[in-house]
Amino acid sequence: MTSSGKFVALLAFALSLVWTGSFAEAAPAPALSRTHEVTTRVTVKDVDRATRHLVVANAAGETYRLAVSPAFRALDTLKPGDVIQATYTVSVEYVISKPGQPLPPDTNSVLAARAAKGEIPKGVLANHIVVTGAVLAIDTANHTLKIVSPKGGEVLQISVDDTAGRKAMAELKVGDKITAYVTESLLLSVKPA
Repeated sequence: MTSSGKFVALLAFALSLVWTGSFAEAAPAPALSRTHEVTTRVTVKDVDRATRHLVVANAAGETYRLAVSPAFRALDTLKPGDVIQATYTVSVEYVISKPGQPLPPDTNSVLAARAAKGEIPKGVLANHIVVTGAVLAIDTANHTLKIVSPKGGEVLQISVDDTAGRKAMAELKVGDKITAYVTESLLLSVKPA
């Protein structure tokens, strides 16, 4: 297996841990799910080694400040002007809990992996979040929901942008509990120019 193949296998294994319950209980069958992925080449604008942050800019000139995992060994080799590839993926599954059904605990788990020494520098950071909210209001005309933690706190207004989500809104009632299983990952790869 090539060194690149080993990294891909490690990445697949790491992400499977997030989904199979090594970090949190597996999600029940979702009422709605979606995944969004963006891959782009970005230019390093600033490297803060002390706080492990990068400032990068995309082709449109938009800048982003990224926290870099200690697993990403190449931070010390990066300098302003370097071009790196970044892939950001977010997957969300929404599950409507039946009345009286126990709710999963809110959790936040993180996993990091990196290429072996001597390989093209690359690393991945994955974050898995489980959070449950109670439906306070349903506005089908404006395609929004107002939700709050079952324990109380800040009320959030959620826009429902896609057709499948709007269809699922028709099944909701005030007081229903919605659990979101969110997995985010960021893959950074330093490629020779």
